Amino acid sequence: MKRLSSGQFPHFLFLRPFPRFLFAPLLFVTLLLVALPSAWASERPELRSELWGSATAVVYQGEVRPFASFARDVLDNFSGKVSYRCKDGEADRCPRKMQATEVVLGIVKKAPQSRDRKLFKVLRSDVSEALHLSPGERYVSYGQLQPARDLLELYASRDDGHAATLEMKRLYENIQLFETLGDSARVKELFTLAEPALAESGLTVRRINLELAYYFVDPVLWAFVAAFVGFLLSLLNLNFKKTALDRAANGAGLVATVILVLTLALRFAVTGHPPMANLYEIILWVALLLEAFEVVAFFRCHRRQFSLMVPIAFVAALLLFFARFVLETGDAFRALPAILNSSVFLTLHVFTIAMGFAGMILSGIVAHVALFRFCGKEIPRDEPLMSLLYGTLVFGSVLTMVGTLLGGVWADFAWGRFWGFDPKECGALFVILWSMLGLHLRAGRLVTGRGFVLFNAFNVVVTFLCWFGINLLGVGLHSYGFQNGTFTWLLSFVLTDCALILLLNFYFRKHE
Repeated sequence: MKRLSSGQFPHFLFLRPFPRFLFAPLLFVTLLLVALPSAWASERPELRSELWGSATAVVYQGEVRPFASFARDVLDNFSGKVSYRCKDGEADRCPRKMQATEVVLGIVKKAPQSRDRKLFKVLRSDVSEALHLSPGERYVSYGQLQPARDLLELYASRDDGHAATLEMKRLYENIQLFETLGDSARVKELFTLAEPALAESGLTVRRINLELAYYFVDPVLWAFVAAFVGFLLSLLNLNFKKTALDRAANGAGLVATVILVLTLALRFAVTGHPPMANLYEIILWVALLLEAFEVVAFFRCHRRQFSLMVPIAFVAALLLFFARFVLETGDAFRALPAILNSSVFLTLHVFTIAMGFAGMILSGIVAHVALFRFCGKEIPRDEPLMSLLYGTLVFGSVLTMVGTLLGGVWADFAWGRFWGFDPKECGALFVILWSMLGLHLRAGRLVTGRGFVLFNAFNVVVTFLCWFGINLLGVGLHSYGFQNGTFTWLLSFVLTDCALILLLNFYFRKHE
């Protein structure tokens, strides 16, 4: 028998030796697939024994949901988070982070410490002052809000639309929900046991189990870990220039890609509609497209730019970090509003826009790399990086344009008008105008190669501002995804990236 060389493995049905670097990603994915069925079958006995014998699912407002998912929604309404860590000054000791199910079950069982847990977040200082709360205290307990219940009820009866009034209404609704959960008679009216509803449809049982499996596995966290490992390995490879490091970095990128594909497929199976309904899911799509671009380049391009993987993996890891740790409430499987489930054009619009934004981000990343590599000289037009920059810019601008037009078709179908200067529509239009300006500057030879690269280096900032920043306004028919803390993260990224671009340009000019 012919002896295999050290770089070969038995390949059986493969036409050529199986690449060694693929074994680690395949092993990781295999372990994930092995863990999924066990998570699927998880019965969560602590819930079965404490929630009146329910099979971890309840019917709330006519919708069958796992209790774990409902508890996350409750805690999100209270504090904008889906887990709880005890605050300073609380009477009870809380040595660890508490899950939403533990918090809500504590309220249902009338645990004495539940009244003292600072679950409620007050968003406005003037409201805090009107309720006679401690100045600067952002989180308060039910015990602190209860004395002001009559005042909250008074404001809740108003219909003036003032920001302070809306905050009072929100707090009043939250303490009402807290009181309902703590009232044994009322909570049984609130929750209808799920067994009859589950018995009617096997699909419902499957959806409940899949949703519990999703929370158990936490795939977005693993995708972030894989993307971040790929970034670190690619960063090391810039110094050592080793083939093994390059393969390992791209193997980690492949793992992140596969996990994101499985994540989106799992969300589709749970919700029954394409996973493109909120900002959280769009971020997953863009991160997937970025990682897939690098993986395809690794397998197909023999003369690829190795330094490109560093910023691509970094931006993908940054997006996944943002989705997992900042938009942590986005993974809740809430019912899709009817207006977002009205036409196939919505799915086409969102997917095309996601690809367009991914192309714009890629063009900005390529521009960063070009500024870094050609710090002391003019960038020739026949440089491969310039061709890649132009190609990704055209790809991003065309798909953003097509996606915006498809969005207009969907808006006409859903709202009866094609265009209404909604903030989200104007944001997409600005991305198109920015990309068109760059293409026309290049076509008319109105800028040098360096000027074209410098202009496109701001593509990432422009795309992020028009994508995330519009949601900070909190207005518009489909301005979704607002989350407290988004502004801080977005501002930090924009300032850091602008400083990096100016720094690269400064050194460019200095060495001319």
